[in-house]
Amino acid sequence: MKIIICGKGGSGKSTITSLLARQNAASGRRTIVVDTDVSNVGIHRILGTDKTRDLIGYFGDRKSVNEKIHAAKVPGETETAALGNWDFDSIPKEFSSIKDGVQLVTVGKINEASEGCKCSISSIARQFIMGLQLGGDDLVIVDTEAGVEHFGRGFDSLCDIILMVVDPTFESLSLVEKVTGMADSISVPLYYVLNKTDANTSAALRNKISDSYRIIGEFPLDTGLLAAGLGGQAMPMQYRPAAEILASVGEKLAVC
Repeated sequence: MKIIICGKGGSGKSTITSLLARQNAASGRRTIVVDTDVSNVGIHRILGTDKTRDLIGYFGDRKSVNEKIHAAKVPGETETAALGNWDFDSIPKEFSSIKDGVQLVTVGKINEASEGCKCSISSIARQFIMGLQLGGDDLVIVDTEAGVEHFGRGFDSLCDIILMVVDPTFESLSLVEKVTGMADSISVPLYYVLNKTDANTSAALRNKISDSYRIIGEFPLDTGLLAAGLGGQAMPMQYRPAAEILASVGEKLAVC
């Protein structure tokens, strides 16, 4: 299964990604986290893994990568994985980090001023997601940057399910409508996870979200998680609600 996590900035995408990944791996299933956010530099910390080298470095300079991808495109034919196929074992170890069954791959980051646009990073991310071959219970979780650019890059159409993190803000609720329309337009199942809620904000969100059946889980505001995130620490494994959310995702996907 390939799941893509999206939402507004600060909603908790990386936290939810990490909780789901670690919970899934704790159940004995291999898990790959693909970091496609060119700005966020801390997901390895909350996953508890070492920092990885950017995958873009494996393929050479950006220009040669773009040329290879462009050359592989044939007008009128289905797009293929121009950069090859991958699985948990064949991903280059020097460009990934593994801990407790969770393998982190960071596609690329903007590290310097005026280094150019992120188009080549996005192209590699799309090709890498496309080329990931999964075994039995393997899970891929794609962590995106804030907003909806991942839809424009075509990441979502390569995944089995879209999981949107919704926090109690007006901006997050506004994004729900846009994401819902885009997900429906590409026929990929979309579900919501509420995050950082209390009794009042939970009720307000559920009242405002018209497609309430899409809400498959909720993470109440948790000071322990906030403290861990602020300190750049790995998400505590004793935080177990992720198991229920992941089970719900699997059940929803099975009937789609």
